[in-house]
Amino acid sequence: MALCPTARSTFISEYARIVHAAHSRPASSAMVSATAFQPSGILRRPPRRRCMDHRNRYNGICGNSLPNCVFVRQSQSKHPSVRTMLSEATHEEDSFIYTCLDKDDDSSSNNSSGRDLQHVLRTIEKAAYFAGQIALSTAGKIAVKSTKANARDLVTESDMECQSLIKAMILKEFPDDVFLGEEDIDLSGQDSSSASSEALKEALGITEKAGVDDRLLFVVDPIDGTTNFQAGLPIYAMSIGVVSLVGSTPEVVAGVIYNPTLGEMTSAVQGRGCYLNNRRINPHSGHDDNMLQQKIPQQSSILSQSLINVGFPVCKESTLLASSRAVTALATKVRGLRMVACASQAMAWVAHSKFSSYFSWDLNAWDVAAGMVIVEESGGLVSNFDGTKADISSRDMIITCCPGSSAEEGLLRDELIQVLRDNDCLQY
Repeated sequence: MALCPTARSTFISEYARIVHAAHSRPASSAMVSATAFQPSGILRRPPRRRCMDHRNRYNGICGNSLPNCVFVRQSQSKHPSVRTMLSEATHEEDSFIYTCLDKDDDSSSNNSSGRDLQHVLRTIEKAAYFAGQIALSTAGKIAVKSTKANARDLVTESDMECQSLIKAMILKEFPDDVFLGEEDIDLSGQDSSSASSEALKEALGITEKAGVDDRLLFVVDPIDGTTNFQAGLPIYAMSIGVVSLVGSTPEVVAGVIYNPTLGEMTSAVQGRGCYLNNRRINPHSGHDDNMLQQKIPQQSSILSQSLINVGFPVCKESTLLASSRAVTALATKVRGLRMVACASQAMAWVAHSKFSSYFSWDLNAWDVAAGMVIVEESGGLVSNFDGTKADISSRDMIITCCPGSSAEEGLLRDELIQVLRDNDCLQY
């Protein structure tokens, strides 16, 4: 419908007044909806105080569906200090909205730790969120501080600041537990894989010898995907995994992966489910028992419909060559290949069922700790290259999303392993 000249002039004037008023308001410190992140000149929706609706949970595999509200806020023009963010975290205690675990899953028998994992989850969510605010203010406009294994393995000042903030917030709540952060480890030598493996063993040893049965190990990558972050690409995340030594082997009992740019807070607690922005991601339940009696679909049909993320481990030339061979081998066999270069984000998207699978070589504990429990609680599988169940010390992994039916469980993983083995992609 065309507007007459007078009406058109009135409309333009009013629109300009509203946009000017919106841009004149100071940025809110509260979490706001994703529509606040619009280019300059586009009308913004007012910030929302509560970021999620506790009453309307998401009861299914997410796919491409996102909640209406997300864990984000407007990027600050001024780079906040660690001290400022610690102070702000204290003062915003009442306004911060945590993931609320379903009450019907509230049983200590559901996890291997006797600790209050709801409190643990709240702490690591809050730490990841406020570290994300530091990252948001510096992404794409901060210099490389140093490199680790080689010139492709970057460190920025924000990596250090985010880790300092996360460590301070965790140890304030859990002073007797153990903290393992990527930036505390010297990975500048020739064999960074051995250095990271030794650091994990040492941290697990400290936890085990503490004389406390339920002591926890917090495994942290303050900014996973630093190269993306430094370049200003929105594919980086804060990753915090919590490991318990109760039982015969270490197990990840809680985890958080937070992408501050996209506002995606993916959380999980062992035996109590996986959540995206406080909305439950439920694995398929009530599979039709008749499916087990039917002919299992051809494995190639599952692979051909899959969107696969391939790892790109930069620390060694041999892993890069293996990755290149995998891309060549799979290019004509899958729906699509992606290479987001952020392990934790890739694992979160597998849990959301956005990626069908993710696999990579020579992964560190801080890359995958949070993602392991998140994927498993979403109904997916975390496996070694030989198909066995991976653990926190595993370095080569294939991660697959929740299958469409119980009859399909493990089929995509097995098909991927076969293709990778046939094309000499598993050795490096």
